[in-house]
Amino acid sequence: MSDQDQELGLIQDFSFEFYGELFVAHFASDRQFYIKISDVCNGMGLDAEGQRQRILNDEAISDKLVVIKADTVYRDSIRKRDVAFLNIRALPYWLGTIDAKRVKPEIQATVVRFKRSFAETAWQIYRSDLMPSEVLAEMDMYEGPERAEIGQAMDRIRSVTKRLDQLDGRMAAIEARMSSDAIINTRQQWQIKTMIEAVGEALYESKGGKVPKTQCHALAQNDFKQQFQLPVYSLLPEQRIDEAVNYLAQRYQHLKPGAKLPEVFSDGIQQNLF
Repeated sequence: MSDQDQELGLIQDFSFEFYGELFVAHFASDRQFYIKISDVCNGMGLDAEGQRQRILNDEAISDKLVVIKADTVYRDSIRKRDVAFLNIRALPYWLGTIDAKRVKPEIQATVVRFKRSFAETAWQIYRSDLMPSEVLAEMDMYEGPERAEIGQAMDRIRSVTKRLDQLDGRMAAIEARMSSDAIINTRQQWQIKTMIEAVGEALYESKGGKVPKTQCHALAQNDFKQQFQLPVYSLLPEQRIDEAVNYLAQRYQHLKPGAKLPEVFSDGIQQNLF
């Protein structure tokens, strides 16, 4: 892990359910998706620090392990601290390296279940990279119509993904030029993100702890995106930032009537200079 990893920031969270466990995929400032190692380990009952060391010692994916400052529960408050994240593209490989026979007997079935699911998914996604099309066509003849259709659909998606990867650099440059005038700047993104998190905390408290905190935060983010018709909150037009702040303040006060707004709401929004 290099010093550059420390510069990464989290932009948007996306919750998803896998075998009854709620996980969060984090979209970071390098335009990559990451997942907390501790979240996956907790879901499978594994030791997070031990797995982190295993990843660091594996040259195939050690460069996919990064440290990002993230909000973490500390006693009765939320604090920023360094957290280990794994690029989600390395997730299938990592799960495949875990030896189910070396974990506690009571969690072996869970580990094997995770490994099988991700191994099958990885094959479907990358099979067109590994095998020539004529071999895949022969394989599909024996797979049955449903599985063959899934495989062929994933081949088409993978083809599009590779073309998108080739265009990514040029698109990023164009995006940067457009966004410098059109959307909120980095400081404003942090302020909006912090306000959304405050609304998520208020929602969690209003539910009396009956709904997972990560789900409440995800709901707050999704509500904001739907309200302003955005794929991610960082694309909010600067001309609508006052509207966004008012909306989030009203949501917070609705969830916590009579409570004082968090300090971020009174800090003042920094405007773009150009």
